[in-house]
Order: sequence, then C-alpha cells, then structure tokens
Amino acid sequence: MKTEVVANKGIVEIKRLCAQNGISPMELSRYLNVTWTRIYEIISGKRRITPETDVLLCHFFEVELGHFAKLQLEYDLILAERSIQQKLTEIPTLQDTVKSKV
Repeated sequence: MKTEVVANKGIVEIKRLCAQNGISPMELSRYLNVTWTRIYEIISGKRRITPETDVLLCHFFEVELGHFAKLQLEYDLILAERSIQQKLTEIPTLQDTVKSKV
C-alpha cells in the first residue's frame, strides 16, 4: 500500500504569503530578525514551526496568533498517526471495552 504524501500546510502558507507579497525567504528572515538558516530550514521541511516562530510570523503577516502553529500541529498529528497505525489497530476503543463488558 502506497502512503500519500502530506504537505505541511504551514510551509505552504509561508511560501504563499511571501509570494503574494513579493517577499523572498531571505527578506523574511531579515524582517523577522532571525537567521536565514532558520527560515530556509522551515520552508525546506527540515525544521518545525515553533511557537516562537509562529508569534513572529503571525505578527509580520498580521494573521491570528497560532495560525502557523496550528498548521504545524495538524501536520505533526498526521505523521504521528501514520507512524503508529499498526499499534492503533491493536488498541481497543472505549466503545469496544464497554461492549465487551455487556
């Protein structure tokens, strides 16, 4: 079974907002007063969007606090679920345990 590739929507959103506003990742790093490496690693998927980075990005792009962090968390949860998929099939749900007691 082939696993579908999932895009990190936080990265997609950063790239979209930069492109929409004519800002390069290098310029974004300068505006946020962070290293170019930090932004490069985020947009290349080598680094997570941390709460601190979320605050900086949300302030700069004038979006709701937590916007990028929520997208990162959504991505992390999808990956976590995939990584323990087999284990999940072995764990009963609450409803299963209630049924077995009846």
